[in-house]
Amino acid sequence: MKWWTVSLYTVIALSMTAACSDGMQRTAKEEVDRYNMKSYQDGNKNQRINGTTRNTTFLQSLKNECVQRGIRLSHETYAEGLDGNISYSYFINGDARHFVIVHIYPSESDRVREITEIYGSEDGKDEVDSSETAVISARDNTALVYASSGQTKSQYRDDMELVFENLLDNLK
Repeated sequence: MKWWTVSLYTVIALSMTAACSDGMQRTAKEEVDRYNMKSYQDGNKNQRINGTTRNTTFLQSLKNECVQRGIRLSHETYAEGLDGNISYSYFINGDARHFVIVHIYPSESDRVREITEIYGSEDGKDEVDSSETAVISARDNTALVYASSGQTKSQYRDDMELVFENLLDNLK
């Protein structure tokens, strides 16, 4: 009987060790993938292949509006915040001195709080702390930002104000 009990405990211990090490290996692999940005790259690939984001139509409208004004948006990136917000950013005509950021928040109150914290103004009407050349247009849970730097500051300011106005009017 003693032999049987020892055997049973041995089998249980080995099973638990194997199960734990498998779980630990999976967790370690996921962490390595995150560190190597594999998860981010997989998400980008999935989004491009399946077009699964709810914001695809809005972002395509942004690109189309810009093209109509001779502005090409490039170097698209996106980042997800911890509170459920997502931001998409673009260079204008491949120039990193001119860029557009689209911020989408879970709610209007989140947008107001975050945009005020980031730029010092919830709608761009007040003086903007981060850049004199920033254009901020906002409605509901969406904020659109154009900013520029260098010798060609504000080169696209008027065009981007019109683009933002048209896009936000179409959100209604």
